[in-house]
Amino acid sequence: MGIIVQKFGGSSVATTEKLKKVCNHIIKEYERKNNVAVIVSAQGKTTDRLITEEKEITSSPNKREHDVLVSTGEQITISKLAIMLNEMGYKAISLTGWQIPIITDENFGNAKIKSIRAKTILDLFEKRLYCYYCRFSRN
Repeated sequence: MGIIVQKFGGSSVATTEKLKKVCNHIIKEYERKNNVAVIVSAQGKTTDRLITEEKEITSSPNKREHDVLVSTGEQITISKLAIMLNEMGYKAISLTGWQIPIITDENFGNAKIKSIRAKTILDLFEKRLYCYYCRFSRN
């Protein structure tokens, strides 16, 4: 039994049908007795839409608040995946970076990870739960 980390970009989670395909990839690894952690992007063009809306408010947003805004799209994706997997009969939980926690420096927009509290994730793996979390930077 290993730990598998899977990353899915915005186009691969853009629709409900595509989310189901992602779930099937996750389930395949889970059924191989692997623990699975998944990192996802916002669905489709969600981040672009959020940035467009932000530009309607200001041309120079606070970098911290910009990061918070764009992360909301990813939070939607992680919760949808967890809901879908639970509906398919697989226990799943969504986590954001602060819930793990993943600690970064304060270089908003281009933060570097300082530490990850792996115990949170490992504890969930012991319960055979999927663990999802979103990334906080747009690459």
